[in-house]
Amino acid sequence: MSEVVAGIRIPDSQLAREATDLLREHGTPLLLAHSLRVFLFGAIRGRHRSLKVDHELLYFGAVFHDLGLTAKYRSRDHRFEVDSANTARDFLRANGIDESTAGVVWDAIARHTRRRRSRGTSGRRSRSSPVG
Repeated sequence: MSEVVAGIRIPDSQLAREATDLLREHGTPLLLAHSLRVFLFGAIRGRHRSLKVDHELLYFGAVFHDLGLTAKYRSRDHRFEVDSANTARDFLRANGIDESTAGVVWDAIARHTRRRRSRGTSGRRSRSSPVG
């Protein structure tokens, strides 16, 4: 049975457990805790904004989003975000997840630290934080 934190059920499918095990094996306890918080904060934010969220995909995005910082998955050729996204995509595809779905996770991870533009309350475009 999966754990519930702040009303959010942490995914506990076989694939979610394997992703978590991969992070435990190659990451640190700090990185694991950070990734779980990212999942929970994202799920809570989605709930507060009344968004329809695929918690399993959100979980994969959170678990893999910083894995490119680890020695096992870091490359010399890419930003760590892209290394993380590539690792997630490869993991998902190797486990039978279709290319389109794996691509959604790849996009979310690869772009998670990039500044993006959003509309402020004035209706004009303004810079927002990566969390924004």
